[in-house]
Amino acid sequence: MRKVQQWLLVSLLLLVFSQANAQDSTTVQDLELWTGVNLKKSFLDDKMRFGLTQEFRFEDNATSINNFFTEAELGYKFFKGFRVDVGYRFIRNNRNSGYRSEGRIFTDVNYKHKFDRFKFGYRFRFQNQSVLGSDATDDDIINKYRVRFKLQYNIRNWKFDPYFATEAFFAQTTNRINYIPTITEEEARVSGFEKIRFTLGTSYDITKKINVGAFYRYERELGSYPMYYNTPRQYFIAGLNLNFDL
Repeated sequence: MRKVQQWLLVSLLLLVFSQANAQDSTTVQDLELWTGVNLKKSFLDDKMRFGLTQEFRFEDNATSINNFFTEAELGYKFFKGFRVDVGYRFIRNNRNSGYRSEGRIFTDVNYKHKFDRFKFGYRFRFQNQSVLGSDATDDDIINKYRVRFKLQYNIRNWKFDPYFATEAFFAQTTNRINYIPTITEEEARVSGFEKIRFTLGTSYDITKKINVGAFYRYERELGSYPMYYNTPRQYFIAGLNLNFDL
């Protein structure tokens, strides 16, 4: 069983890295900083969990706010290792024309298990995000399917247990193309693998109820995704979160 898990991990890493290297070499780079506070409370003998998050994300080499959001989440553990979460995120996004409000609804299916000193975590997420307000159109609705794999290792007599995670995004949206303004217009449903993420992180328990987490993330947009028009971006993201278990 252990050899099978090792082969699956190696195969997944090779597949993800090959996809990243296969993209167009024309990229735009940016350093981002993500900071947030997370509150969690468990009920019903730890079967149900409520979470509340406030986060700020900085772009342009961490000098300006890209977006900030408030997120509420409710999860239920059906049996050991298996949990389903639903949530809503209210976002203020800094676009070219200024800040606009967006809403995201999401559903997660999670499974985790242990093997020796390793912890394995798997998550599938479906999310629907749209612009809020009177100016919203069907073009502003984006559906995404996300698959994440997380591996954590428990080091003896060490309080900073490291973890590695990788996540792939598949997106669906509407692309409106104007060949001649006001004369010819084509509306097409666009879908494809949008981007991938690689994350290295750790956490430290300040007390039994307070935890601080830090990570470094590489995110790569995929040039094959039609909405990027062969000009993908790559992001280097530092993150710091303060977590409270109420």
